[in-house]
Amino acid sequence: MNIKVKLSLLVMLIFSLSSCNELTDSLYEDNVLTYDLHTVSTEYGYTGEVIFKEFSNGKGVEVTIQLYGDASEDEYYFPAHLHFGAYEAGVDAGMASMLNGVDIRPLRSVTVLEGYSLSELMQDDYHIKVHLASSGPEYNVILVAGNVGKAAGQ
Repeated sequence: MNIKVKLSLLVMLIFSLSSCNELTDSLYEDNVLTYDLHTVSTEYGYTGEVIFKEFSNGKGVEVTIQLYGDASEDEYYFPAHLHFGAYEAGVDAGMASMLNGVDIRPLRSVTVLEGYSLSELMQDDYHIKVHLASSGPEYNVILVAGNVGKAAGQ
């Protein structure tokens, strides 16, 4: 291959990579909401954050939960939910939406909530809980929780 062909291929590769970044950036609106998730069960000691990004096409919101604490190499998912109202310890609040479980390996989950917008989240009281298990007594063990939207005071 001669040098002109190699340079042309390199330029095309750089252009296509920069186009991918522009495409990815255009998937979301500029407004991003981030809320802290606080330790509830001190036995496990997790903290975290939840990040809400609205899709630019208006189709919904991407919710990313990132926990901080002990990860594992074993496959296990902590159940996570978006609940109505502000968080109160010991109160079983109604569930607004089930979220994808938090994978214990990267301590992360990503969920797409169709039909939601960031402005709706800001107008109502919600909170997020991440549980130790999906059933049994461990379901009542809340690893982290945090208020979202109006409940968070933003």
